[in-house]
Amino acid sequence: MSVIRLAENKSGIGTADEYTPLVRIYADASCLRNGAIDSSAGCGAVMVDHNRQEIKLVAKYLGQFTNQQAEILACTEALEQLHRSCRVEIVSDSRYVIDTMAGLNRMRTNRQFWTRLVKACYGHHVSWRWVNGHSGVAFQEVADRLARSSARVCSDLLAEDLEQLSGHLSSATEQFDIRDFELELEKVVSRYEVAHQSFVPTSQLDRIGTLPSAFSA
Repeated sequence: MSVIRLAENKSGIGTADEYTPLVRIYADASCLRNGAIDSSAGCGAVMVDHNRQEIKLVAKYLGQFTNQQAEILACTEALEQLHRSCRVEIVSDSRYVIDTMAGLNRMRTNRQFWTRLVKACYGHHVSWRWVNGHSGVAFQEVADRLARSSARVCSDLLAEDLEQLSGHLSSATEQFDIRDFELELEKVVSRYEVAHQSFVPTSQLDRIGTLPSAFSA
């Protein structure tokens, strides 16, 4: 997990106690060999605090879960990174997740996963938006690549690696070319494959700025 400042906010919004961050989360999941005994699932997220213009990346290895379970966990893991009440829009290409959280589907299966996701929503005002996968939404593509990478190496990506990768998003809009990010991510993933690393990183939060971060207590 990683945080990088994009630009200092000078909006002068109230006090810290009055302030509610506006956060958009792009969440995605990947499950290699879905349904097989040796399946490998990972999740990725790009979290944007719009007031502070701050980005946080999440890339976690989940284990042997189905694709549907991993999609639920992708949203859950991202929401659990928030340490203050926020207004959150979650963007996902999973109809299963979006329609279920919008009340269009019943939570008949994967109940323990839904329960954790609903709990993660407590304290936040959460809205849900579906986007078509691989349709050019750049931050959604980044989340997809992070999820695939974690599933591929069976490991969370280290904080310092995510910090490095965040730097390639710092001056970008949501229309940037994903290829440059992919090239840098492949360099990172290649090191994991060579070293066979398996390590769970701790968050390193940037606390500089005029507004309290959505990602720190």
